[in-house]
Amino acid sequence: MSPAITRDVALSDFRAGMSRLASAVSVIATGSAQDPADWRGMTATAVSSLCAEPPSLVVCLNQQTGTYRRLRENGLFSVNVLASRDFRLAQTFAGQHGLVGAERFTTGDWTPGRLGTPVLGRALTSFECRVAQSVEYGTHCLLIGNIEAIHRQDEDDGAEPLVYHSHGFHGLGTGIGNTGGPRA
Repeated sequence: MSPAITRDVALSDFRAGMSRLASAVSVIATGSAQDPADWRGMTATAVSSLCAEPPSLVVCLNQQTGTYRRLRENGLFSVNVLASRDFRLAQTFAGQHGLVGAERFTTGDWTPGRLGTPVLGRALTSFECRVAQSVEYGTHCLLIGNIEAIHRQDEDDGAEPLVYHSHGFHGLGTGIGNTGGPRA
């Protein structure tokens, strides 16, 4: 059950503020290899790593979407991290080109992954996950996914991640420094 929500911040201020939070763009997809006609997917920016032990991540989805409803039935999903070259695909899965449901998967090179979830062949990285926990809050649900398979593109292909910022899609451009952290 979601707690009562009080609104001390105007919705327009919240949306304007959050638009300034640059985020990687992914397509969250669900379904099974046995029934690609029932695949569902949506563009999302609310994705984050959770921990390395066990390998897990977090996604936040609107509970009113068909993708969320299908994911809850299936218990499996993929997170497909998009490259800047895939901004039209991001628009498609955000509902901007009129395609709905499984029709969206006619764009891009989608195949069933190890768990049977749709995986984008040209994604920078795809994670196949099993839902471990979920928390409903307001209009959304926070889903913790245990990562069971990872598909990565060759880092040498020069593709930049697609980023959402200030109501638009962007590439990263020139890097300005290294964090000094571990590299894969």
